[in-house]
Order: sequence, then C-alpha cells, then structure tokens
Amino acid sequence: MKPKPEIKVLDIVDNPNGSSLITFETNEAFDQMYLEKTGKKRLTKKGVGNYIKEILTKAIEEKDGFSIEKKQ
Repeated sequence: MKPKPEIKVLDIVDNPNGSSLITFETNEAFDQMYLEKTGKKRLTKKGVGNYIKEILTKAIEEKDGFSIEKKQ
C-alpha cells in the first residue's frame, strides 16, 4: 500500500501581531505529491510553506477533500 502524504504540525507559536508561526514536517509521500502537483523541480521552505498554508486553510474549511486529523 502506498503511503499517504502527511503533514505533522510540531509547534504553533502565536505572535503579538495576531499571526502564527507553524513548525511542521512532511513525509516523503507529501514531498513527492507537492512536486507533482506544483510542477516544481525541488523543495524550498517558502514554496512548501505556501502550499501547506493553502492546504491547512482548505482542511479547516473542509474543502476539496482535505481534513484535519489529530494523532496522539
């Protein structure tokens, strides 16, 4: 069975200005999905960060099949 793309949120820090800093890690399946979906040739912090921001927004709104699952 092919592994599912996963994003693991490691930490969330709220900033005084109302924004948040999210620390995350991704698995190999996610990295490959990102490259395929975006057509990018390599992973960059900025590119992956923007992509994850888009996915998290969709997951919170439960759009396009995205959801959030809390793991222990």
